[in-house]
Amino acid sequence: MKLSHVRDVLAVAELGSLRAAGRRVGIAQPAITRSIREIEHELGAALFERHSKGVRLTLVGEAFTRRALIVDSELRRAREEVEQIKGRSTGQVRVAMSLSSSIALLPMALACFRKRYPDALVSLSESSFEAVEHEVADGRIDFFVGGLDLQSVAPGLSVDRLFDNDGVVVARRGHKLLETNSLESIAAARWIRPSLSTQASEADFERFFEERGLPRPIVVMQTRSAVQTLVAVASSDLLSAVPRQWLDLPGLADSVGVLTQVGPVAAAPVCVVRQSGVPLTPIAEHLCDVVRRRAANYQRELSLSL
Repeated sequence: MKLSHVRDVLAVAELGSLRAAGRRVGIAQPAITRSIREIEHELGAALFERHSKGVRLTLVGEAFTRRALIVDSELRRAREEVEQIKGRSTGQVRVAMSLSSSIALLPMALACFRKRYPDALVSLSESSFEAVEHEVADGRIDFFVGGLDLQSVAPGLSVDRLFDNDGVVVARRGHKLLETNSLESIAAARWIRPSLSTQASEADFERFFEERGLPRPIVVMQTRSAVQTLVAVASSDLLSAVPRQWLDLPGLADSVGVLTQVGPVAAAPVCVVRQSGVPLTPIAEHLCDVVRRRAANYQRELSLSL
C-alpha cells in the first residue's frame, strides 16, 4: 500500500466523485480509478459503490477511511515538525474553540503565540465539542478548548481541565425583571434555551429551576448560535442563561443586562481536549501551552472579581 493510495481514497471519499478527486490531487480520472482498484485488490474488498451522482463509501470503506484520516493527519504533522525542527516558524495549527473560551483566552494567548511564530497559520473554528469530537480524535483538529461534559469523552482523548465556569441570566436593558427579587416572576417569563450547549449543561439549566423550587422554564425559542441568542434577548422580553464570558463581547453591555439577584447558573468546565498519546507539532504544542497559561491567569482574575 502506497501513501498515494491513502491520498486518493480520502479525496474520493470527501468529494464523492472520481473525476473531482482526480482534479484535487492533480491526476487524470483513469489514474485515480486505477489507484482505487489497486488498493481494493490489496484489501480484498470494495471501498466504494457507485450511485446516480457519483460514488459513496461501503462499510469497509468507512472503516478504512477512519484509519486513513489518522494516517494523513500524522503525515501532515510529521512534515511540519521536520520543518519546525529545521528552524522554520511555519506550519499550521488547527484549533476549535467555544465562544466562551475564545473571549476569555484567545486574545492574550494568540498575542503571545504570534511573537514566537509570526509566520505560522492558525486555523480557528468556533464550535461545541460534540461537533468536532471526531476531528479531534482523528487528528484533523489539533485540540479543542471549551466547555465539556467530562462523562462524554471517548477513549483515546486526553482532557486537561482549565477552569470551572458558570453562567448568568440575561435580559434586555430596560426589562422589568432586571430589578425584581421575585423568583416566581422570573419563572413565569419566556426563555431561550442556552445555545451551543452540551447535554450536561442543558441539564444544569433545568436543575437551576429545580433547586429553587420553581416549575420547569417556559422555553419558546432554541438557537444554535450565540449571536442569535443575544440578538433575540436584546430585542425581546425573552430571558436566557449564557456563559458569563459572552458579556465581554464589545458593545453588549449597552443592550443586555444581568439578573444579579438570581445567582449563577452552572456551566460545563472549560477544558483542553486532544488525542491521547499522540504528540502535537512544536508550534501546536506551544499554542496549547500558552492557552493553558492564559487559563490559569484568567481563573485567578475571575476569583478576584467575584
